[in-house]
Amino acid sequence: MRVLVDTNVLIDYFGAQEQFYQDSVKLKAAAFFGDIDLWAASHSFTDVFYILNKEHKSRAIQDMFLSSKEFLNICSVAPEDIYGSAQEKWSDFEDCLIHHCALKVKAEYLITRDAQGFTHAQIPCFTPAELFEKLEKETGVSYAEIDRNR
Repeated sequence: MRVLVDTNVLIDYFGAQEQFYQDSVKLKAAAFFGDIDLWAASHSFTDVFYILNKEHKSRAIQDMFLSSKEFLNICSVAPEDIYGSAQEKWSDFEDCLIHHCALKVKAEYLITRDAQGFTHAQIPCFTPAELFEKLEKETGVSYAEIDRNR
């Protein structure tokens, strides 16, 4: 199952956002076990850096990014993605660009905590928790007990 994660899910993981961190760690575990093929858009990393750099040192954030290459694939953004997203005229350009990346990598699902931003999406959007409910229902695999340590 191929999924692309929205920027907010990356912030949850890299920033260890208390309320949402556990589900983001489960995504990492599912990718390690091969239950999902995990993708993110390249431009999301600049957004994550900008947000986390207010509380974390630059080097620490970059080290976290480097450690993610073991489980996270990155979709590069090309000019046609930018112009195609602009032509669609979504109210949130960044969400549209994330959607274009999801289509580009042939993701089955887009994982976000902001489904309202993807009302025009051509692929289903789930929260990480909803994805794990679906995965458990379809395969019997449960990620209920994942250690909090990275």
